[in-house]
Amino acid sequence: MLYKRLNALYTENEVIAEEFPFSEYFPLLQQFISNEVELGAEYLSPYRFALSFSKPPKAAIRFFLGLTDSEEILRQYYKYQCDECDAINIIKDEKALVNFKCKRCGFEDYLETSDYLSEVKLMFKIEDKLLEAVNDNLKINPLSSINTISSAVTDERGDLENVNFNTAEELIIKDGKMISKVSFERSKRIRKYRNLL
Repeated sequence: MLYKRLNALYTENEVIAEEFPFSEYFPLLQQFISNEVELGAEYLSPYRFALSFSKPPKAAIRFFLGLTDSEEILRQYYKYQCDECDAINIIKDEKALVNFKCKRCGFEDYLETSDYLSEVKLMFKIEDKLLEAVNDNLKINPLSSINTISSAVTDERGDLENVNFNTAEELIIKDGKMISKVSFERSKRIRKYRNLL
């Protein structure tokens, strides 16, 4: 299933195909997803991917941003910790992010400063049917060993699991090449919402 979906994405997105060769990255992604799912993960960390395969963290983030062009592989979510009650909120779209309302305490906040965006993290969720297929495959053919992470690769704020929004936004376009139309459009919508406030 992953092979077919990734191949379709590579056919549509020439930038990801050029920067992250299919023959090299398909086996890495397949192994990484299997390892992470076996550990119970639904969300994938580009930092863990980078560490697992000795890739530069920014390249891994760019790869994951490219993967979000196909919602059949990864879906991008936002994570924001409420300033009032410290509850972690997983947010599906830009409008809900800009017009933040805590699910636990009801605190409302608006995207008014770049400081707010620095607190927003991106999360990459494995698409549900793909996750189910990987879980089924692991039941039939469990991995004999799991590669564990022995050291840490972190972003500038020390977060191993989640990507800082500002870091991701900087990596969407590199050398004039857009890695993900979907991520670019998301970023554009956030800037638009921000200008309206």
